[in-house]
Amino acid sequence: MPTIEERGPHQFRAKVRRRKPSGELVTKTKTFESRSEAEAWARIIEGKVTGDEYVDKRVSRDTTVSQACEWFLQRIAPIDERTGKRAHRSDHARNQASKLRYWMGSEFAGWSLTALKPWDLIEWRDELLGEAECSPQTVVHRLNTLSQVYKEWGPAHQVEIDNPVTEKVRPPLGRGRDRRLDSDPDHDGKTEEERVLEACTRSKSPWLRAAVIISIETCLRQAELAGLTWSRVKLNADHPHVDLPKTKNERPRRVPLSQSAIRAFQDLLPRDKPAPGNNQVFPVETPRAFGHAWRAVILEDKFPDLRWHDLRHEAISRLFEFTDLRDNEIMAISGHLRPEMLTRYTHLRTHRLGARLRGGSSNPYSPKAGEER
Repeated sequence: MPTIEERGPHQFRAKVRRRKPSGELVTKTKTFESRSEAEAWARIIEGKVTGDEYVDKRVSRDTTVSQACEWFLQRIAPIDERTGKRAHRSDHARNQASKLRYWMGSEFAGWSLTALKPWDLIEWRDELLGEAECSPQTVVHRLNTLSQVYKEWGPAHQVEIDNPVTEKVRPPLGRGRDRRLDSDPDHDGKTEEERVLEACTRSKSPWLRAAVIISIETCLRQAELAGLTWSRVKLNADHPHVDLPKTKNERPRRVPLSQSAIRAFQDLLPRDKPAPGNNQVFPVETPRAFGHAWRAVILEDKFPDLRWHDLRHEAISRLFEFTDLRDNEIMAISGHLRPEMLTRYTHLRTHRLGARLRGGSSNPYSPKAGEER
């Protein structure tokens, strides 16, 4: 049993004893300013030893969903004292901030953290999807942000709390978009990629054509292209590459450059001027600028249902179709965090398996000369 000793004014020492399997007696002590604090600590420590740990849920019961989201928002986007505005730590933080504001204005905003359960979120999810207010992907993004709040709030406040965003809460996303650039030539003998590049050449944005080539060759996202500086583009390295210190997943990565990508970057270099240094590669203020320039020339009647983000899908698909890179190597280039994110692409290598199976000795199941199955 724990004991509490009064050591003096505002000094209460809690003592917990336990015996190891070896027979050695171990004593753990800590001094507090009040008896209640000492007793609470002793109950927790004794519970850890006996396996009947005391859990104080008062903090989580007294904290609302909105308050926890505000706490998380302050961590990823603290308010700048000079400007009074939030300073988002990354583009990912900016995206999370919008999701946090959604939850802070939702029907659950005033609920206690412990009151929100998976079935509440399932009902909320079904209502949104049933009324077609948003897509399953948007629902998943909102749930992922809420889940992150629970994951970080509990340990930060040393409180055990159940995360209501469980496995069955997130809606299925389906296969997602699978729009590819058509490789079959048209009546003029041009593929869709060639026609896209011709359209971009006529754009009022002289950088658009190079941006399209770089996107297809590197899998870079719009935000990564918009934040790219020349100091991160290593064209003269032994193995030319681009360094991305900040990405959507807040993890740095290095992307190798093909010859086509190198030529596209070279076309963007300023002529007869000093080295660009930390200047941006593309003269844009936001990632949306790529979409605006794209939609101005990629007309629906000529390129049906073709979006800028389809270029990234095209790029990753080509890595599976035309290279022997392993999945983890493709992940390092594309910036995906988990192998299951690439599952939708694995079928693209199926057409190559037949040639490998017909390779004779390379197929351990093929009969040898003079043998029958």
